[in-house]
Amino acid sequence: MASEQNTSHQKPLLEISGLKTVFPTDDGIVNAVNDVSFSIARGQTVGVVGESGCGKSITGLSLLQLVPSPGRIETGEILFYRNGDAEPLDIAQIPPKSELIRQIRGNEIAIIFQEPMTSLNPVYTVGNQIAEAVALHQQVDKKTARERAIEMLERVGIPAPAQRVDEYPHQLSGGMRQRVMIAMALCCSPSLLIADEPTTALDVTIQAQVLGLMQELQAEFGMAIMLITHDLGVIADLADEVVVMYAGRVVERGSVDDIFYNPFHPYTQGLLKSIPVLGRTVQKTLPSIPGTVPHPLALPTGCSFQPRCPDRMPECEQMPELKITDNEAHAVRCWLHTDNQQLTTPKKNDKTASGK
Repeated sequence: MASEQNTSHQKPLLEISGLKTVFPTDDGIVNAVNDVSFSIARGQTVGVVGESGCGKSITGLSLLQLVPSPGRIETGEILFYRNGDAEPLDIAQIPPKSELIRQIRGNEIAIIFQEPMTSLNPVYTVGNQIAEAVALHQQVDKKTARERAIEMLERVGIPAPAQRVDEYPHQLSGGMRQRVMIAMALCCSPSLLIADEPTTALDVTIQAQVLGLMQELQAEFGMAIMLITHDLGVIADLADEVVVMYAGRVVERGSVDDIFYNPFHPYTQGLLKSIPVLGRTVQKTLPSIPGTVPHPLALPTGCSFQPRCPDRMPECEQMPELKITDNEAHAVRCWLHTDNQQLTTPKKNDKTASGK
């Protein structure tokens, strides 16, 4: 369940404004992230959702200047309010290989990738990999770093941590490897954790354990979480705010209640309708969004969703702006909402995510 705290008036930890990340190719420029803006408050969980290829992961990588070459941040700001600094640091202006960004990565902003087997080094023990991160950022000796690694393995619920610390990634189950990744990400008590599809490769039981663990550690460390996922059920349970992305752009953002109870954008509505729900009247086919996500080098003119949209109209041939609605925390990029008219939305008792 998302935390009940009101984060709307908290100071931001991270403010993303007009972020544009591009990939030059032989066939043209791919705008993987295009004019993305949202903020994350201290202690808040922000869920970023959308279909594969919508720009979720590249947004997360941009926050740490980890965009793979030849990709680059072209424009925009990523303002990071570090502890003790009166003025924010613009991460978008920091060179990707600079010492400053290396100090921030893993220490103040950490990331968990979706596949731990490809993120952990197979030739080093899990203890060495955690201890290396501790020694690098905390400037402690090897003995202290090892003790911290064992402590973190115990914190994330790995049995016999003093034994597991000397094991290699292939000796651990998928759930344990994901716990090791969480231990590595949290060993330096970061202000922000970016979790990129942290439970995709896990079975449902282990998935629930890992997500519960993230909530426990968030409460303990007071960190913010940017949760990147395509699973709206996970978002419904964990997030305070939700950012919906499509074809590199934010099409809607708001609180969990705004998005699940009162979605404005036809894409958001389509995502919610396509979720299987216990107790729903049996249908021959589950509702789905027609068509496919457009190729990034062949985006339609205007609104990128308009070829698939059941509500498209002539205005959709031009790109709408992200508009703030009457509810100041809720914004939508859709011509249907340019005059703040209310769209037809699900009633509260029809919420389409399990358990909500």
